Amino acid sequence: MSAIAVLSEVERLHYVVETQRMINVISLDAESVMKAVVERARAATGAEGALVELIDGDEFVTRAPRGITDAPRGARAPVEGLSGLCVSQGVALQSRDCETDPRVDTQACLAAGLRSMIVAPLTYRGQTVGVLKVFSSRHGHFDRADMDVVELMANCIASSISDSPPFEFDARSVLYDPLTGLASRALLLDRLTQVVYEARRYGRSFGIFFMDLNGFTAINQSLGREAGNIVLRTVSRGLSATVRTGDTLARLGGDQFVIVCANADRSVEDRIRRRIDSVIAKAREELAFDGFELSPSIGVLWSTGGEANADNLLSAAMASMYRAKHRHTDLAS
Repeated sequence: MSAIAVLSEVERLHYVVETQRMINVISLDAESVMKAVVERARAATGAEGALVELIDGDEFVTRAPRGITDAPRGARAPVEGLSGLCVSQGVALQSRDCETDPRVDTQACLAAGLRSMIVAPLTYRGQTVGVLKVFSSRHGHFDRADMDVVELMANCIASSISDSPPFEFDARSVLYDPLTGLASRALLLDRLTQVVYEARRYGRSFGIFFMDLNGFTAINQSLGREAGNIVLRTVSRGLSATVRTGDTLARLGGDQFVIVCANADRSVEDRIRRRIDSVIAKAREELAFDGFELSPSIGVLWSTGGEANADNLLSAAMASMYRAKHRHTDLAS
């Protein structure tokens, strides 16, 4: 184990303070800030590699790669995997074992020699615009203090590059997914907050349907990103045609979709599930990607507004979806 890997929590936080001081004193440009922060985040956590992924439309663009990484600067990848979840949830995430974690692309991680990682969001005006990622070739390399450091380092990047041209978003790019035109996470949370308020005030129940596409990653990797985009647009059009006026349909990134059914109860759950199944079946028939699976894993959460906030509700619905996905995987194996 390297000496850097056994730094105390205080020493790691000292790296953050010194990094911010260096940025302020030297007045680095955005690219130099990313390079400096990536290198110091790698050193502070004992990571063997680190990089920044910035969102450009429906893709991540790699910036400032350091250490063990097969992604050169400017490389593009879909907004999915652990980084995609970090963007959709707006919180730092850790994978202690990339070989068994269903949230990561296990095959890609193993090919690159990655066994554990942390991703932290870069947040600008309440919108996640990218992630800072550190990774190691060892299982369980990172701890809670490392997550804190990476989050703080991500804040150094976000605060320093917020005035750069790539971060000047118009309102529509913040509120709507550029690939599908569906609501973004920011708009979804805003509408879900309103639904929670109305449910609490008027005693109404509502449902959250969280959907992930089984087989999408295989299509995307085998047939190419454009084929994956066609799948997402086709599914989006089908879902849009089935939701009620007043409901919210959103794409959270990758192949994850959410439907918020306001002023509804459990009696409609089976009907909505059947509609979703029908949409995916029709998309599968229309696209005719022979030899590839395309089916939904659906998590459902019903509420009367008693929960703390929209973020918690969305996380609970996502957890329900992952339980459904695990059941699907178990049945398929």
